[in-house]
Amino acid sequence: MAPLDTGYVTHTLRLVDTYGNGVGPSADDHANLGAYLKAVREHKMLSVGQVVESTRIRRQHLVAIEDGDRSALPSRPFALGYVRSYARALGLDGDLAVARFKAEWPESTEPLRNPTGVEHDEAEPDARKPFLWAGVTVIVLALGAWNLAQRTLINDAPPASGLDPAVAAQPLTPPKGPMKLAAAEPAPQESTTPVPYITPGLAAPAAPAAKLDAGQTFAPTAPTAALPLNFTPKGAVFGYASGPIILQARKPASLVVRGADKTVYFARQLAAGEAFRAVIGKGLGAEVSDPSSFILYVANELKGPLVSPQTAIDKLAPPPVTVAATAPPAATAPPASAVPGR
Repeated sequence: MAPLDTGYVTHTLRLVDTYGNGVGPSADDHANLGAYLKAVREHKMLSVGQVVESTRIRRQHLVAIEDGDRSALPSRPFALGYVRSYARALGLDGDLAVARFKAEWPESTEPLRNPTGVEHDEAEPDARKPFLWAGVTVIVLALGAWNLAQRTLINDAPPASGLDPAVAAQPLTPPKGPMKLAAAEPAPQESTTPVPYITPGLAAPAAPAAKLDAGQTFAPTAPTAALPLNFTPKGAVFGYASGPIILQARKPASLVVRGADKTVYFARQLAAGEAFRAVIGKGLGAEVSDPSSFILYVANELKGPLVSPQTAIDKLAPPPVTVAATAPPAATAPPASAVPGR
């Protein structure tokens, strides 16, 4: 006997009745795949939420498959995967379900869509470009304005000295008359030499300090190799050509010579060996930055280093000795016994 001719069957879905609810719905009794899958789900008394938990497919995609809403599904490759997983979760043949889905919804040339179901607008990037370019332009203009403002403020700022620009631009002219300088300031703390450390118990006994008489402005010093007995020029000699007072610098130091009316007659930073020669009786005063840096010579003879930063030059030499004029003794008459002829 010839086999029974069942005709050409395009789609055959096999439903496995695992719940004992009967054979269940037939695929040929439903117009599309989505309606058939929904009928099978309801026959097995499964909710959409239960299918979502078993397949991990979003509810909106499962509902779109059952309703035949193609626009709510993602791109075709993802939709085919969802159909296969949904059919297998219901106990159906996933490959046959995919074949019927392809037959009902033939492949088109539309672009792939986002699998998450978010609508994608192709014109959105182009619409944002003008805003992006506008933002970049605003930032560039703001940076340029800030740099211009900074340069303007720097150019308009007054000089660091606090002088008016018009006054600072005028050429400097030498002052007329004697120049006045302020009093010399002591050396900064950083330039001083630290005191050497002396081990306790090994320090040599200190020599007794020399006592200065009232009004004395130099310390008497015995002649040594470093301090010659007589004045020896070791550099330029400033001041008067034949003055008896000589101040010689042992190391670089400043010297200012003023008159009785505070007029500055000499101001200079002397190098080691340079000297200044002064006269007596002019009311001159010497101001030095470091008294120990200057040696006093009177009439070319060593007297010792200075001990005061301000010294009256007239007091550096002893006053001249004056001898009072006396009348010659009166002649006395010889005694009578000494007169001849008596």
